[in-house]
Amino acid sequence: MRFLRSSSCCSPLAAAFFFFFLVAVIGSTSSNLQQATKYNAMFSFGDSVAETGNICVVSSSSSNSTELEALTCTHPPYGTTNFGRPSCRWSDGRVVVDFIAQSLGLPLLPPSKSKGKDFRRGANMAITGATAMNFSFYQSLGIEDPVWNHGSLYMQIQWFTELIPSLCGTKQNCKEFLAKSLFLFGGFGGNDYNIQLLELGLTPEQTMKNTPIIVNATVNGIERLIALGAVHIVVPSILPTEHHNSMLREQVQILQRKYKSTRVMYADYYSQVYKMVQQPQKFGFSNPFEACCGAGGGKYNFDVAARCGMPGATTACRDPSARLSWDGVHPTEAVNKMIADAWLNGPYCNPPILS
Repeated sequence: MRFLRSSSCCSPLAAAFFFFFLVAVIGSTSSNLQQATKYNAMFSFGDSVAETGNICVVSSSSSNSTELEALTCTHPPYGTTNFGRPSCRWSDGRVVVDFIAQSLGLPLLPPSKSKGKDFRRGANMAITGATAMNFSFYQSLGIEDPVWNHGSLYMQIQWFTELIPSLCGTKQNCKEFLAKSLFLFGGFGGNDYNIQLLELGLTPEQTMKNTPIIVNATVNGIERLIALGAVHIVVPSILPTEHHNSMLREQVQILQRKYKSTRVMYADYYSQVYKMVQQPQKFGFSNPFEACCGAGGGKYNFDVAARCGMPGATTACRDPSARLSWDGVHPTEAVNKMIADAWLNGPYCNPPILS
């Protein structure tokens, strides 16, 4: 049952990644009518932080009947704050992509792998376990865990490419359509570091040797979207590696100079969450470091073997909005809402989405 060991987000071992970041460094979305109608569609790419259902679609069609059951995001109390039930999102409610879509007057983005959906207003390619590098790269290093092979950056772009004809028809129509769409690309890279740190046992210093190729994969993905006709592209940073984010920011600045008619926006996810961790009360988090859902007990209510959604861990805290972390790995809806607003209007997106 290796999947059961590794399917809480990217992997149960990787669960400590976001959690330890919080320990270590111990508004609502709005727009006017003109801004809300600026984009006719939105397309999102990424991992479990942006997941809105692809992992559940893929798992429900899998020949392995235990795979869907093993996804703790399919169990209560996930979704309790907004949806009233689990929605295949790793949060108590909406994720960042949901808030951005709603602020733009767009519907919540359906998972791109779902059947019979109309994707002309947007689609989400993000999937749990996604990596910047193709799985073949990690197989060459001896990794066989299938959770990392659900949909790499490259695969997600392929999924989007296959959708394009149904979105806009002719080449000219598609050029105009994609030019008026918003693309949220990532963050990518978190799971690439999870694999190296937790599966391969590398030190942080050793993983940095692969940072250039991980960032380069993201840059190549951005340029592929531009070649397809994308004009407005948001590129988020990741937790908790400053080295990666510094290199990514530099590459985004190069792209901004290279593609003058394209808006490549750097969304500083890392810096915003870092500030929330340093000054939680300033953001309204009265009990910031204890996971809202889980049966880990102790100071942080986190245990890999007693994660949110597992037996004995299906009751959440009374007020998730008082916490930074929902399940010890992923943010609460309250955090996601603040992040979305800071990307839409500033100051943590350069330039802001709605500028």
